[in-house]
Amino acid sequence: MSAQNQTSSRAGRLLGGIIFGIGMVLLLVVFVLAARAFSQVPEGLEATMSASEPGVGVLLAGAAIRAAFLIVMAYASSLMASKGLDLYQASQG
Repeated sequence: MSAQNQTSSRAGRLLGGIIFGIGMVLLLVVFVLAARAFSQVPEGLEATMSASEPGVGVLLAGAAIRAAFLIVMAYASSLMASKGLDLYQASQG
């Protein structure tokens, strides 16, 4: 293997490892956000329902939107981790 190929291979492995690490950190952040978001009881359910407080439909819509955002974030971070592994594997030779 030539010196230039060996250098680019090392750089590719390093970059792949860094990208994989970032993807894994982002996955961890998503899991922490999910645990926080869904372990708390919404304020509207704790209090008695009155005309001035949001209805159950509004609370469910908010939960569905949070779930959708978490799914998108988890998907994006897993793609990033996957691309990091692909880059690492491609630089192996």
